[in-house]
Amino acid sequence: MKQASDFWDALAPYHAALENNYFDLRSLRRIIHELREPILVVGAGQGLIVAEVQKRGLQCDGVDFSPEMIRYARMRRGLSLIQADARAMPLKSGSYQTIIYATGVVDFTSDDSDIKRILDEARRIVNPDGKIFVAFYRLSPTLEDVLAKLGLLHNHILLHRETLRIHRLNLWQMLQWMKKQAGVGLFRAALLLFRMSAFSTTQEKMIGIRMKRTFRKLTDLNLLIDKSPEKQPYRNEAEIRNLFGRLGVSTKRMTNLRSCTVVLL
Repeated sequence: MKQASDFWDALAPYHAALENNYFDLRSLRRIIHELREPILVVGAGQGLIVAEVQKRGLQCDGVDFSPEMIRYARMRRGLSLIQADARAMPLKSGSYQTIIYATGVVDFTSDDSDIKRILDEARRIVNPDGKIFVAFYRLSPTLEDVLAKLGLLHNHILLHRETLRIHRLNLWQMLQWMKKQAGVGLFRAALLLFRMSAFSTTQEKMIGIRMKRTFRKLTDLNLLIDKSPEKQPYRNEAEIRNLFGRLGVSTKRMTNLRSCTVVLL
């Protein structure tokens, strides 16, 4: 968990360009009518979702593990978020009607026992008749397939550090890297790159552009990459169901949105 905090701390100065991804404002609008206050957002980052919920007149607090994310939330949005580990939050039992786990919390956690502790904490904090929403980041089928062909996605594990490294490559370097990684010729590598560019979602294209722009601003990109987790889980719908089944957690609904899957417990 400490390593994950180090990564988000290092990313914090550049996070403004990247924060509206996966569980984003569009995703929030899909569930906003179901939220009952008071609301808690876990994995609040720099407060994008918290601020949007508050703008709608609802009482909302936020928790994040990264001290730097919390500092930037205060600087950028005037928010006082709670710095805490999602497995043990300094909050009273039954104190919230709705809990939202944003992407970057449960979905980035590989250890089932840690996820169980996180969800047990949610059940403690939420009111007995309250709701718990858990968001998982989601990739398009095209991007899933390309990442698998490049060896970056295998058995529901994403090579996170390696995916960050490719954002610093120019077009020619990218083609050469894909050629080597996929074990194909230059023409096939070009086709693979074209497929990824043409058939990934608009949001995925924009994320890629923002990542490249952000990485160009970094004075020490290797420092950020070295602080990032080497691997992280990637769970499609079937694997999400498997996860909750292993944990013995019943789900009420699973909704696939444009850039994330949201599970209602």
